[in-house]
Amino acid sequence: MNPFAYHRPIDPSVLIDRRTELDALQRAAADTVAIRLAAPRRYGKTSLLAAHIEAMRAVGHRAVLVDLGQVTTAGDVAARVARAFSSLPGDPRRVFDRLLSRMGLKLGVAGLSLSISGKPAAREPERAREILMELLDLPRVLHEAGGGLTVVCLDEFQDLVSADASLDGLVRAVIQHHGSAAAYVYAGSAPSLMRALFADRERPLFGQARPLELPPLPSAETAEDVVRIAAAESVELDAGEVRRVVDICEGHPQRTMLLAHHLFELTDGGFGSADQALELALAETADVHRTVWDSLSRADRAVLAALSSGLAPTGTRAASEHAIARGTMQKALERLVAAEQHVTLREGRPVLVDPLFGIWLARS
Repeated sequence: MNPFAYHRPIDPSVLIDRRTELDALQRAAADTVAIRLAAPRRYGKTSLLAAHIEAMRAVGHRAVLVDLGQVTTAGDVAARVARAFSSLPGDPRRVFDRLLSRMGLKLGVAGLSLSISGKPAAREPERAREILMELLDLPRVLHEAGGGLTVVCLDEFQDLVSADASLDGLVRAVIQHHGSAAAYVYAGSAPSLMRALFADRERPLFGQARPLELPPLPSAETAEDVVRIAAAESVELDAGEVRRVVDICEGHPQRTMLLAHHLFELTDGGFGSADQALELALAETADVHRTVWDSLSRADRAVLAALSSGLAPTGTRAASEHAIARGTMQKALERLVAAEQHVTLREGRPVLVDPLFGIWLARS
């Protein structure tokens, strides 16, 4: 079995490093301090949350992961919250079931529905908001019923306000009364939007969460973990090739898993090299890179191309090669850095988030 899953959040047992971040999450939970966790897409955020939830459950806390990705209505949000709390076992699940029964709701494959009319709750906006408020208050209800802490991880939190710009206010109105009953993690894959939600004085959650960033994976620890994870499946990876994989991926969690996956497959069938794994990964991701490239403006493309070539993206040479004014390049760079989807700052310098995208661009 290949342990290096890269198309989905990974099992906590094969999480690479992130010991510092897990420790920070656990200490914050113990103090019921809310955390704002932001990272670009495919940077291991959801895998880290899964490991945090497992660790919290292991020491006896209730813990749930609410996936808010692509929600479009308050009813959608209510259904996602209900789905998360339905995973609780024993007495907490019975408390949850009684709450649904009292509200006249059923949780099915399609989400929440009213038991009597059979109409989805999402079709009644005000009713959906009332239901959502009651569901969000479950940590307090559970605390009053049996004590203990509920850890609530709200993943892709920025999509909440895409569905309804007032829902962060609704969340704040409910959870501000939870005190020691709950610890919250607000996680998102749009770092700039996440910052705005918690750093804008006009937003309800202003200053309500401690920021936690996900840095690139550390090289030495990553290489050790990759070798260890493969060894657990009786496959001995060449340490030098693993270090080469780690160097290529520059600390990007998902890309590291992708190349490790291919290196594992190659080694299991004979000898695997990092260069072979890279070619397989580039072939697999080429369509994604092309789609990203086609979606960019001319100035954005010029900035990314310059970064992939090792040029200063706002320098005279890059501007001359692309026949674009330096001021236009500067604005494009600022826009890309602010979005933090393709470009980020490390030690004050702009770099590409996805190292494979950079290799693909350099070869194009």
